[in-house]
Amino acid sequence: MNKKLIPLLLVLVALFQGCTGPEGPQGPEGGSIDVTGTTFDLVNVNFTPANEWLYSMSYADAKVTVLESDAVLIYIHWGDVTSGGEKVKAFRLLPQTAFLDEGILSYNFDQTKKDFSIFLDGTVNLANLADDWTKNQNFRIIIVPADFAARKSGSVDYNDYNAVIKEFNIDESKIRTVSAQ
Repeated sequence: MNKKLIPLLLVLVALFQGCTGPEGPQGPEGGSIDVTGTTFDLVNVNFTPANEWLYSMSYADAKVTVLESDAVLIYIHWGDVTSGGEKVKAFRLLPQTAFLDEGILSYNFDQTKKDFSIFLDGTVNLANLADDWTKNQNFRIIIVPADFAARKSGSVDYNDYNAVIKEFNIDESKIRTVSAQ
C-alpha cells in the first residue's frame, strides 16, 4: 500500500469518528405484552329472523381499540366440561359447525376495521332451530395485536383455546363482560 495513502485514511477516519448527531428519543420500557385488556366476553347474543340471524358490534361499543391488521379471534362457549374435578367452560374458535339431524349449522363471523359480526349459516332451516342454538349465546373475543400475532403464528394453535390463553397470559378472572342486550 502506498505510504502516502495511510495518513490520508487516518485523517478520514478521525473526521468521521467525530461526527455525531442528536440523540434520538428514548425507547419504550421493557416488559411483557399485555393483551388481557383486549379480551372480553360477549353474552346474551340472540339470533332471530328480525336480525337476519346476525349480531354486529362496533369496537367502540365494546370499548376496545382494534387496528385493521390485528387478529380478532372469536370463540363460542360450546358447553361446560369437567376438568380436574371442576366444571369449566369449553370454548371453540369460529367458524364452528354443528351437524344436526335437520342439516348443517355454522356459526361464523366477519370483521372490518370498525366492527365485527357473528352470524348463523348452513343448510338447516334457521327458523326451525331450537332456542338452544339461537338464544343467549356467549362468545369470548380475543384481539391480538398484529405484530404479536405474527411473532407467535407458528407457535400457537389458535383452535386450542387453552393454548391461546396460556400463550398470551390471559387472566380469565379479569375478563370483562359485555351484554348484547
